[in-house]
Amino acid sequence: PPTCPPQAASWFVYTHEQMTQRHLGPHFNGLLAAWIRIEAASRFEHSSGAITKKMRPEQVNRWIQCGRGQRGNPDTSVPNPAQYERQWWAWWNSLQPVWRGKDADGDWSVAGAYGKEWDGLLFWGQNGILSVVAALYFWGCAVQEDEECLRAWERAVNDVSWICEGLALFHESFKKKGF
Repeated sequence: PPTCPPQAASWFVYTHEQMTQRHLGPHFNGLLAAWIRIEAASRFEHSSGAITKKMRPEQVNRWIQCGRGQRGNPDTSVPNPAQYERQWWAWWNSLQPVWRGKDADGDWSVAGAYGKEWDGLLFWGQNGILSVVAALYFWGCAVQEDEECLRAWERAVNDVSWICEGLALFHESFKKKGF
């Protein structure tokens, strides 16, 4: 997995340790690398808002309520991956920016240019895209032994990775401008 930047804030160091406890493969490592770029470009600070919790998987809610694992050991297990997958996609679909289109198969497009407005995804820090990364980590831990569920999870990871690459570029462009 990608290493934690030495200048990272303590909240990030702790969360990075959690998200790398289990090796979930190259797809997830790519997502982690993009997440690190977003947070580094944001100077490991927190945005003033948060990604919506409406439709968010209960495992993520429990994790957040326990201080993202710093106050207790919340149950983040995924006993029913198919149900979790449906819930996760409902939440993820609700977060998509208006410019994002779908491909011929009905999946979110992961090609072409990124839009300028990020709508409900433009949140960083503990209340930002980290919630999505954590949701995928919990799901990924549950499906490593099931080939069909693993493919569904990798599809989600690839989709979030594409968005996170765009968000990283967006945040880095502001950092270059001195904001």
